Amino acid sequence: MLIRAYREEDHAAVVRLVRDVLTEFGFAAHVGGAERDLSALGERYAGARAGFWVSEDDDGALVGSVGIRPKDEHTCELKRLYLRADRRGTGLGQALYAHAESFARGAGYGRIWLDSSRRFGRAHRLYERNGFVLRATLDNEWEDNVYDKALI
Repeated sequence: MLIRAYREEDHAAVVRLVRDVLTEFGFAAHVGGAERDLSALGERYAGARAGFWVSEDDDGALVGSVGIRPKDEHTCELKRLYLRADRRGTGLGQALYAHAESFARGAGYGRIWLDSSRRFGRAHRLYERNGFVLRATLDNEWEDNVYDKALI
């Protein structure tokens, strides 16, 4: 699997991936600002301390995504870790997460923060295996759990 930086020509494939996953788990595409975030990927994940990456299979099809963006000077936010259904359980989620964490460390962040719907149980197990600690459960439209992890 290839993990590479997002390019503008990936936009439609990333939107399709995220919409497919949200639909699979019973969400509307507009839930929680997802559409707004996706409409400005190139801007929201730009700069020296932000990035967005995609994964392609051997045929060049986009099968996964992940992003890092600043939350504050010390903390970054892990965003849009999505995998096509047939790629879950293959180690791709771990590879995408590890890529994002490596970037975050290199960018000088001391902490990674994320929120993730309780519907995404497999993702939560990945986060917990990687040292994230559950900090809060929210009663919002995403049904979010909030996690963080110290990097230093």
